[in-house]
Amino acid sequence: MTVRPGTVTRADGGRRTRGVRRAGSESRPLVSIVTVVLNRVSHIEETILAILGQSYRNLEYIVVDGGSTDGTVDILRRYDDRIDYWVSEPDTGIYEAMNKGIDLVTDRESYVMFANSDDRLFSPQVVERIVGRGRGADLVYGKMQVTDGGASRITGREVAFNDLAGETLNHPATFTRRRVFDLVGKFDTSYRIAADYDQIVRCFAHPVTTQFVDEIVSRMSMHGTSEAQFRLSCRERKRVVREHYRAVTRLSGILSVNLYALPRSSARYWLARTGLLDRWRALKGFSSGLWHWISP
Repeated sequence: MTVRPGTVTRADGGRRTRGVRRAGSESRPLVSIVTVVLNRVSHIEETILAILGQSYRNLEYIVVDGGSTDGTVDILRRYDDRIDYWVSEPDTGIYEAMNKGIDLVTDRESYVMFANSDDRLFSPQVVERIVGRGRGADLVYGKMQVTDGGASRITGREVAFNDLAGETLNHPATFTRRRVFDLVGKFDTSYRIAADYDQIVRCFAHPVTTQFVDEIVSRMSMHGTSEAQFRLSCRERKRVVREHYRAVTRLSGILSVNLYALPRSSARYWLARTGLLDRWRALKGFSSGLWHWISP
Protein backbone atom coordinates (compact mmCIF):
# COMPACT_ATOMS: atom_id res chain seq x y z
CA MET A 1 0.00 0.00 0.00
CA THR A 2 1.19 3.53 -0.73
CA VAL A 3 -0.03 6.76 0.82
CA ARG A 4 0.91 10.13 -0.64
CA PRO A 5 1.11 13.14 1.68
CA GLY A 6 -0.91 16.28 1.04
CA THR A 7 -4.52 17.37 1.01
CA VAL A 8 -5.59 14.41 -1.16
CA THR A 9 -4.96 10.98 0.29
CA ARG A 10 -4.37 8.11 -2.10
CA ALA A 11 -4.04 4.47 -1.15
CA ASP A 12 -3.70 1.36 -3.26
CA GLY A 13 -3.03 -2.33 -2.86
CA GLY A 14 -3.72 -5.79 -4.13
CA ARG A 15 -1.78 -8.58 -5.81
CA ARG A 16 -0.45 -6.35 -8.58
CA THR A 17 1.47 -4.23 -6.10
CA ARG A 18 3.44 -7.39 -5.30
CA GLY A 19 4.18 -8.16 -8.95
CA VAL A 20 1.38 -10.72 -9.53
CA ARG A 21 -0.46 -10.29 -12.84
CA ARG A 22 -2.92 -12.46 -14.73
CA ALA A 23 -2.98 -13.13 -18.47
CA GLY A 24 -5.56 -14.56 -20.84
CA SER A 25 -5.46 -16.79 -23.89
CA GLU A 26 -7.61 -17.18 -27.00
CA SER A 27 -9.39 -20.20 -25.55
CA ARG A 28 -9.54 -18.83 -22.01
CA PRO A 29 -9.76 -15.01 -22.15
CA LEU A 30 -9.11 -12.96 -19.07
CA VAL A 31 -12.24 -11.44 -17.50
CA SER A 32 -11.58 -8.17 -15.67
CA ILE A 33 -14.38 -7.29 -13.26
CA VAL A 34 -14.33 -3.68 -12.06
CA THR A 35 -16.19 -2.43 -9.01
CA VAL A 36 -16.67 1.31 -8.50
CA VAL A 37 -17.57 2.26 -4.94
CA LEU A 38 -17.91 5.23 -2.60
CA ASN A 39 -18.89 4.89 1.07
CA ARG A 40 -20.74 1.57 0.77
CA VAL A 41 -19.28 -0.25 3.74
CA SER A 42 -22.56 -2.13 4.30
CA HIS A 43 -22.57 -3.55 0.75
CA ILE A 44 -19.01 -3.83 -0.54
CA GLU A 45 -18.03 -7.08 1.18
CA GLU A 46 -21.01 -8.93 -0.29
CA THR A 47 -20.03 -7.68 -3.75
CA ILE A 48 -16.41 -8.75 -3.24
CA LEU A 49 -17.36 -12.25 -2.08
CA ALA A 50 -19.75 -12.78 -5.00
CA ILE A 51 -16.97 -11.98 -7.46
CA LEU A 52 -14.22 -13.92 -5.70
CA GLY A 53 -16.58 -16.90 -5.54
CA GLN A 54 -16.95 -17.19 -9.34
CA SER A 55 -16.11 -20.58 -10.84
CA TYR A 56 -14.28 -18.97 -13.80
CA ARG A 57 -10.65 -19.14 -12.79
CA ASN A 58 -9.08 -16.71 -15.29
CA LEU A 59 -10.56 -13.65 -13.63
CA GLU A 60 -8.99 -10.49 -12.26
CA TYR A 61 -10.75 -8.17 -9.85
CA ILE A 62 -10.18 -4.40 -9.72
CA VAL A 63 -11.83 -1.99 -7.25
CA VAL A 64 -11.88 1.78 -7.79
CA ASP A 65 -12.89 3.62 -4.61
CA GLY A 66 -13.71 7.32 -4.70
CA GLY A 67 -12.04 8.14 -1.39
CA SER A 68 -14.42 6.47 1.07
CA THR A 69 -14.33 7.54 4.71
CA ASP A 70 -16.82 5.03 6.18
CA GLY A 71 -14.64 1.93 6.52
CA THR A 72 -14.91 0.69 2.92
CA VAL A 73 -11.13 0.94 2.48
CA ASP A 74 -10.59 -1.18 5.59
CA ILE A 75 -12.58 -3.96 3.92
CA LEU A 76 -10.50 -3.61 0.74
CA ARG A 77 -7.35 -4.01 2.84
CA ARG A 78 -8.87 -7.13 4.42
CA TYR A 79 -9.06 -8.73 0.96
CA ASP A 80 -5.73 -7.34 -0.22
CA ASP A 81 -4.31 -10.79 -1.00
CA ARG A 82 -7.31 -11.75 -3.17
CA ILE A 83 -8.13 -8.53 -5.03
CA ASP A 84 -5.83 -8.02 -8.01
CA TYR A 85 -5.73 -4.25 -7.62
CA TRP A 86 -7.58 -1.62 -5.65
CA VAL A 87 -7.12 2.13 -5.44
CA SER A 88 -8.78 4.74 -3.24
CA GLU A 89 -8.68 8.43 -4.19
CA PRO A 90 -11.22 11.20 -4.85
CA ASP A 91 -12.79 11.45 -8.29
CA THR A 92 -15.44 13.58 -9.96
CA GLY A 93 -18.09 10.88 -10.26
CA ILE A 94 -18.98 7.36 -11.24
CA TYR A 95 -18.05 7.63 -14.92
CA GLU A 96 -14.61 9.07 -14.23
CA ALA A 97 -14.09 6.17 -11.81
CA MET A 98 -15.28 3.65 -14.42
CA ASN A 99 -12.91 5.14 -17.01
CA LYS A 100 -10.14 4.79 -14.46
CA GLY A 101 -11.06 1.13 -14.08
CA ILE A 102 -10.84 0.63 -17.85
CA ASP A 103 -7.35 2.17 -17.87
CA LEU A 104 -6.28 -0.31 -15.20
CA VAL A 105 -7.12 -3.26 -17.48
CA THR A 106 -3.92 -3.86 -19.48
CA ASP A 107 -4.86 -6.98 -21.47
CA ARG A 108 -6.52 -5.64 -24.65
CA GLU A 109 -8.36 -8.94 -25.26
CA SER A 110 -9.74 -9.09 -21.72
CA TYR A 111 -13.49 -8.85 -21.20
CA VAL A 112 -14.33 -5.89 -18.95
CA MET A 113 -17.43 -6.13 -16.77
CA PHE A 114 -18.65 -3.57 -14.23
CA ALA A 115 -20.16 -4.96 -11.03
CA ASN A 116 -20.60 -1.96 -8.77
CA SER A 117 -21.37 -2.02 -5.07
CA ASP A 118 -25.16 -2.20 -5.53
CA ASP A 119 -24.97 -4.96 -8.16
CA ARG A 120 -24.85 -8.70 -7.50
CA LEU A 121 -23.78 -11.51 -9.82
CA PHE A 122 -26.67 -13.92 -10.23
CA SER A 123 -24.77 -17.16 -9.56
CA PRO A 124 -21.19 -18.41 -9.00
CA GLN A 125 -21.20 -19.95 -12.50
CA VAL A 126 -22.46 -16.95 -14.47
CA VAL A 127 -19.09 -15.67 -15.76
CA GLU A 128 -18.15 -19.19 -16.87
CA ARG A 129 -21.43 -19.51 -18.79
CA ILE A 130 -21.23 -16.10 -20.44
CA VAL A 131 -17.68 -16.62 -21.67
CA GLY A 132 -18.46 -20.18 -22.78
CA ARG A 133 -21.50 -19.08 -24.80
CA GLY A 134 -20.20 -15.72 -26.00
CA ARG A 135 -18.58 -17.12 -29.17
CA GLY A 136 -15.63 -14.77 -28.74
CA ALA A 137 -17.69 -11.68 -29.63
CA ASP A 138 -16.37 -8.21 -28.83
CA LEU A 139 -19.45 -7.41 -26.71
CA VAL A 140 -21.40 -10.16 -24.94
CA TYR A 141 -24.57 -9.34 -23.01
CA GLY A 142 -27.27 -11.14 -21.06
CA LYS A 143 -30.25 -10.59 -18.79
CA MET A 144 -30.66 -8.92 -15.39
CA GLN A 145 -33.04 -9.31 -12.47
CA VAL A 146 -34.33 -5.92 -11.33
CA THR A 147 -35.96 -5.60 -7.90
CA ASP A 148 -38.13 -2.67 -6.86
CA GLY A 149 -39.37 -3.08 -3.33
CA GLY A 150 -41.03 -6.49 -3.10
CA ALA A 151 -41.43 -6.86 -6.88
CA SER A 152 -38.87 -8.18 -9.34
CA ARG A 153 -38.66 -8.68 -13.08
CA ILE A 154 -36.20 -10.06 -15.63
CA THR A 155 -35.05 -7.67 -18.34
CA GLY A 156 -32.92 -8.14 -21.43
CA ARG A 157 -33.22 -9.51 -24.94
CA GLU A 158 -31.28 -9.64 -28.20
CA VAL A 159 -31.24 -6.21 -29.84
CA ALA A 160 -29.98 -4.43 -32.95
CA PHE A 161 -28.68 -0.88 -33.30
CA ASN A 162 -32.08 0.65 -34.14
CA ASP A 163 -33.73 -1.10 -31.18
CA LEU A 164 -31.45 0.87 -28.87
CA ALA A 165 -33.18 4.12 -29.83
CA GLY A 166 -36.03 3.04 -27.53
CA GLU A 167 -34.30 0.78 -25.00
CA THR A 168 -30.87 -0.15 -23.72
CA LEU A 169 -28.87 -3.17 -22.65
CA ASN A 170 -28.43 -4.10 -19.02
CA HIS A 171 -25.01 -2.60 -18.45
CA PRO A 172 -24.28 -4.75 -15.34
CA ALA A 173 -24.87 -7.79 -17.60
CA THR A 174 -22.45 -6.70 -20.33
CA PHE A 175 -18.92 -7.95 -21.08
CA THR A 176 -16.87 -5.77 -23.44
CA ARG A 177 -13.38 -6.43 -24.80
CA ARG A 178 -10.85 -3.92 -23.49
CA ARG A 179 -9.78 -2.92 -27.02
CA VAL A 180 -13.36 -1.87 -27.84
CA PHE A 181 -13.00 1.11 -25.50
CA ASP A 182 -9.96 2.23 -27.52
CA LEU A 183 -11.98 1.81 -30.72
CA VAL A 184 -15.23 3.59 -29.80
CA GLY A 185 -14.21 5.57 -26.73
CA LYS A 186 -14.76 5.28 -22.99
CA PHE A 187 -17.61 6.82 -20.97
CA ASP A 188 -18.51 10.43 -21.74
CA THR A 189 -18.32 12.17 -18.37
CA SER A 190 -20.55 15.03 -19.54
CA TYR A 191 -23.42 12.61 -18.80
CA ARG A 192 -24.44 12.12 -15.17
CA ILE A 193 -26.62 9.02 -15.62
CA ALA A 194 -26.70 7.85 -19.25
CA ALA A 195 -23.01 7.57 -20.19
CA ASP A 196 -23.23 3.76 -20.17
CA TYR A 197 -26.22 3.92 -22.56
CA ASP A 198 -24.29 6.31 -24.82
CA GLN A 199 -21.24 4.03 -24.86
CA ILE A 200 -23.33 0.95 -25.71
CA VAL A 201 -25.02 2.79 -28.60
CA ARG A 202 -21.57 3.76 -29.92
CA CYS A 203 -20.51 0.11 -29.78
CA PHE A 204 -23.53 -1.01 -31.81
CA ALA A 205 -23.06 1.85 -34.29
CA HIS A 206 -19.46 0.74 -34.88
CA PRO A 207 -18.59 -2.61 -36.50
CA VAL A 208 -18.21 -4.35 -33.13
CA THR A 209 -19.29 -7.99 -32.99
CA THR A 210 -22.04 -8.66 -30.42
CA GLN A 211 -23.60 -11.78 -28.91
CA PHE A 212 -26.67 -12.11 -26.71
CA VAL A 213 -26.59 -14.96 -24.16
CA ASP A 214 -29.90 -16.06 -22.66
CA GLU A 215 -28.61 -16.10 -19.07
CA ILE A 216 -29.40 -13.93 -16.04
CA VAL A 217 -26.06 -12.30 -15.26
CA SER A 218 -26.75 -9.93 -12.39
CA ARG A 219 -29.23 -8.54 -9.89
CA MET A 220 -29.87 -4.85 -9.36
CA SER A 221 -32.06 -3.02 -6.87
CA MET A 222 -33.81 0.21 -7.85
CA HIS A 223 -33.36 1.54 -4.27
CA GLY A 224 -36.22 3.99 -4.75
CA THR A 225 -34.75 5.99 -7.63
CA SER A 226 -36.04 9.55 -7.26
CA GLU A 227 -38.30 11.31 -9.73
CA ALA A 228 -35.60 13.94 -10.36
CA GLN A 229 -33.02 11.26 -11.18
CA PHE A 230 -35.36 9.47 -13.52
CA ARG A 231 -36.27 12.66 -15.37
CA LEU A 232 -32.57 13.47 -15.77
CA SER A 233 -32.03 9.97 -17.11
CA CYS A 234 -34.80 10.50 -19.67
CA ARG A 235 -33.36 13.85 -20.77
CA GLU A 236 -29.94 12.28 -21.24
CA ARG A 237 -31.38 9.30 -23.12
CA LYS A 238 -33.05 11.70 -25.56
CA ARG A 239 -29.73 13.50 -26.00
CA VAL A 240 -28.05 10.19 -26.92
CA VAL A 241 -30.81 9.41 -29.42
CA ARG A 242 -30.51 12.85 -31.05
CA GLU A 243 -26.73 12.48 -31.39
CA HIS A 244 -26.66 8.95 -32.83
CA TYR A 245 -29.88 8.40 -34.77
CA ARG A 246 -31.57 9.95 -37.77
CA ALA A 247 -35.09 10.85 -38.88
CA VAL A 248 -37.78 8.26 -38.08
CA THR A 249 -35.63 6.20 -35.71
CA ARG A 250 -34.71 9.31 -33.74
CA LEU A 251 -38.35 10.35 -33.52
CA SER A 252 -39.50 6.90 -32.36
CA GLY A 253 -36.82 6.83 -29.68
CA ILE A 254 -37.77 10.24 -28.30
CA LEU A 255 -41.47 9.34 -28.39
CA SER A 256 -40.70 6.14 -26.48
CA VAL A 257 -39.26 8.26 -23.66
CA ASN A 258 -41.97 10.93 -23.76
CA LEU A 259 -44.99 8.66 -24.10
CA TYR A 260 -43.89 5.69 -21.97
CA ALA A 261 -40.88 6.23 -19.73
CA LEU A 262 -41.79 9.68 -18.37
CA PRO A 263 -45.51 8.96 -17.69
CA ARG A 264 -44.55 5.65 -16.06
CA SER A 265 -42.05 7.44 -13.82
CA SER A 266 -44.59 10.12 -12.85
CA ALA A 267 -47.24 7.50 -12.02
CA ARG A 268 -44.74 5.60 -9.88
CA TYR A 269 -43.74 8.83 -8.09
CA TRP A 270 -47.33 9.79 -7.20
CA LEU A 271 -48.20 6.26 -6.13
CA ALA A 272 -45.24 6.44 -3.75
CA ARG A 273 -46.32 9.87 -2.46
CA THR A 274 -49.83 8.59 -1.73
CA GLY A 275 -48.60 5.38 -0.08
CA LEU A 276 -50.10 3.16 -2.79
CA LEU A 277 -46.91 1.99 -4.49
CA ASP A 278 -46.58 -1.24 -2.48
CA ARG A 279 -50.22 -2.10 -3.21
CA TRP A 280 -49.62 -1.48 -6.92
CA ARG A 281 -46.56 -3.74 -6.86
CA ALA A 282 -48.55 -6.46 -5.11
CA LEU A 283 -51.34 -6.17 -7.69
CA LYS A 284 -48.83 -6.42 -10.54
CA GLY A 285 -47.23 -9.47 -8.94
CA PHE A 286 -50.62 -11.13 -8.45
CA SER A 287 -51.70 -10.36 -12.03
CA SER A 288 -48.45 -11.73 -13.43
CA GLY A 289 -48.76 -14.93 -11.40
CA LEU A 290 -52.40 -15.37 -12.41
CA TRP A 291 -51.57 -14.91 -16.07
CA HIS A 292 -48.83 -17.57 -15.93
CA TRP A 293 -51.22 -19.92 -14.13
CA ILE A 294 -54.07 -19.63 -16.66
CA SER A 295 -52.00 -19.34 -19.85
CA PRO A 296 -51.42 -22.59 -21.79
